Amino acid sequence: MRRKTIIIARLIEKIKRFPITFEGIQKWVKQENIKISERTLYRYLEEIGALRLNDGHIQMIDGETNRKIWKFEYDNSARELGENDIRSFLLLKNLAPNILTEKRMQSITKLEDMLYKAQSKSKFEYHFGLTSHGTIRTSNFSGHIYDEREQQNLDTFIWAIQNNRKARILETATGIGGDSGGLSFPLNVLPMQILYHKGAIFLQSLTETTKELLSLDLTQIKRFDIQESVFDPGHYVAYFREEAGKRFGVEPNLDATLYNITLEFSPEMGEYINNRVWHASQKVIRKAHGKWEFRLNCGINNELIDWIFQWDSKVRVVKPKRLKALLFERFMCVKESYLRFDKILVFLFITGLNIM
Repeated sequence: MRRKTIIIARLIEKIKRFPITFEGIQKWVKQENIKISERTLYRYLEEIGALRLNDGHIQMIDGETNRKIWKFEYDNSARELGENDIRSFLLLKNLAPNILTEKRMQSITKLEDMLYKAQSKSKFEYHFGLTSHGTIRTSNFSGHIYDEREQQNLDTFIWAIQNNRKARILETATGIGGDSGGLSFPLNVLPMQILYHKGAIFLQSLTETTKELLSLDLTQIKRFDIQESVFDPGHYVAYFREEAGKRFGVEPNLDATLYNITLEFSPEMGEYINNRVWHASQKVIRKAHGKWEFRLNCGINNELIDWIFQWDSKVRVVKPKRLKALLFERFMCVKESYLRFDKILVFLFITGLNIM
């Protein structure tokens, strides 16, 4: 009896987190090494549906293709918002990237009105007054401006991910960031996640045939279709995360090697680097002489090179040699670009042309 109670309690906590199908519950049970037959599991779920819990109840609904889904419905009385809850909502609303909120302000305002009517009006009036004059806002620095079509595409890809649908990319445009070149179309992909990165929104997928990671900015995707066929993302989540972790950011690596990278930052820049998230593998160590050692295990791509290059003389590549060589090559390209420009100015000066 005690074992049954423990299993039911764990099932309730699982369903509370997110709606889940019977197949999803079976996989979770297997992963958690819970020994239970399919018939007994189904009976437990039926018993859970009849329970009245303190903060709501679990119900079964029919999803797509008549797949049964178990979800938790909260009682209104358990959802009373406190001061911190209201402030959290306002922070999400006002600090969210403008590329998301600008075209969705009508939906955000609708949610705001629902909360206003359902909760204490005096609480909301007080907090909304604090934010009405822009006292909490985002600068939107470097944020991309997506048009109406791209916003609609975002909604479509979110739906595809929610419903485990495959997609077919028919045409892309070359862009800065992500996988923008060398692709053959049509290309069937398994959409895995939407990623907000450096002011842009990316669709990250695995190619259906080779399972290569593909990161595309919404602006790059010109034509696509969402397929009727479905796939099980659970089979690919661990692999997808592993592949994404091989990159610094979203750009494709220059080769297939994973490098143990060590950078040395100046004391003042090291403090800045240490307090920010750059990569899942990062390790930052303060050395006895005051400088900071920054370690990574990932591939080398142009995004990493650009990132290092921006720190100027405040960073030094300790290893690997390939990264040193690529940084030097980038430096020489920039230098040559300025030298060419200087030569043009000298020529124009000598010939008496005035471009200023």
